Amino acid sequence: MKFLTGLTRLLVPAPCLLCRASTVSASGLCPRCDRVWGDKDPMLRCPVCAIRVSVPDIPCAECLQQPRPFDRVIAGVDYDDSARALIHRLKFQHDTAVMSALLRPLITAIACRRPSGDVAVLPDALVPMPIHPQRRRDRGFNQARLMADSLGRRFALPVCGHVVKRVKMGDPQSSLDAAARRKSLRGAFVVTGRLPERVAIVDDVMTTGSTVESLSLALRKAGVREVSVWVAARTPRPDG
Repeated sequence: MKFLTGLTRLLVPAPCLLCRASTVSASGLCPRCDRVWGDKDPMLRCPVCAIRVSVPDIPCAECLQQPRPFDRVIAGVDYDDSARALIHRLKFQHDTAVMSALLRPLITAIACRRPSGDVAVLPDALVPMPIHPQRRRDRGFNQARLMADSLGRRFALPVCGHVVKRVKMGDPQSSLDAAARRKSLRGAFVVTGRLPERVAIVDDVMTTGSTVESLSLALRKAGVREVSVWVAARTPRPDG
């Protein structure tokens, strides 16, 4: 299907996924957007939470002060207007044509974290961020599962899509501060089956990290030894 989509774009110009200019690129991005899309230096992020930092491989002050229940976050890009546009199309329009462009910076960032190509630094399996059954019924799909399936094919990793359930909807996160978010998400996830020792949670956006923290705690409780988080975009802190 991806091959046919790329072939169609080569034969029939289509609007750029970001700026809507006409393009025949298989990526779906025009030459200009293709040049600027992505993270110029994936290593200039906190190795724990993936917030932007000025020195590579040094945890940010917040992660130094507050231990996290996950081991590391790898993010593709900052959550800016371009990332928001692509994620919105995937999440609310079920437009899977954006998948290749959306995941490309994340795949690059993962490769930067394992420059030797050593398979041992990859997780044993991927766990898509579960959504509540009500939201699944309303939306018709889980965008994190679509992302995990694509990344699983790319890195030859199994996807554990039915082992973790979200049993608590929680309050709207945008209206809560960090402490209230953590309280709202307490006990939101339940592990219903066996998982390998090393997994990576896959999600579209990480903002405060409250949701992945809650899921990470559930995974730890179920015996997972190492928890990574792979996200397409990371929301910058308000102070930049």
